[in-house]
Amino acid sequence: MTENPLESELAYIRALAEQGSMGPMRNGASLVTAGLVYAVAAIAQYLAIKGILPQTAWMSAVIWFGATVVFATAAFIFRFNRYSAHKSVGGRASAAIWSGIGIAIMFFILCLIVIANVLKDFGAVSFLIAPVVLILYGIGWWVGGAITGKSWVKWTAFGSFVTAPLITLMAGRPEQLLAYAACLVLFTTVPGFIIMRADKV
Repeated sequence: MTENPLESELAYIRALAEQGSMGPMRNGASLVTAGLVYAVAAIAQYLAIKGILPQTAWMSAVIWFGATVVFATAAFIFRFNRYSAHKSVGGRASAAIWSGIGIAIMFFILCLIVIANVLKDFGAVSFLIAPVVLILYGIGWWVGGAITGKSWVKWTAFGSFVTAPLITLMAGRPEQLLAYAACLVLFTTVPGFIIMRADKV
């Protein structure tokens, strides 16, 4: 009996869907580390603005570039990307989503640097960093929630989205950096820890 091509396609799609639900979120350690490292960087930048640390462009560069080096080193040592080869479609999708978000953030910062050099004012554009990063994280959690079907992941996305315009209201004030640090812990480190705990079960 000849196999029905339509049934074969449906079976293939069903298999993909089943694979996608097999623990797609495997990047908990990466999120925990990123949240903590960049939260510390945000606090350090606040201290620099307040004059507790040297208030220079070089200090800002050291703070943020140093945070990126620390995170990249931790990712290399602890092999945060070891789940990128996870067999499930969801696993590969999750890895692609968050790596894409990381790349998007880097290019966004690069664009801000270019704009700041053109306008000769980095202070004004720098206040866009926190809300845009929160929106990008919200996208990551929203897609993650759609893949996993877990309501807490979608609520994390919603919280990240809603917080973005709220933190924009603090533009022009150094305290935005403290609020940003708190948001990184709340919407990155804490969910990442939950994912790590679930992954061990």
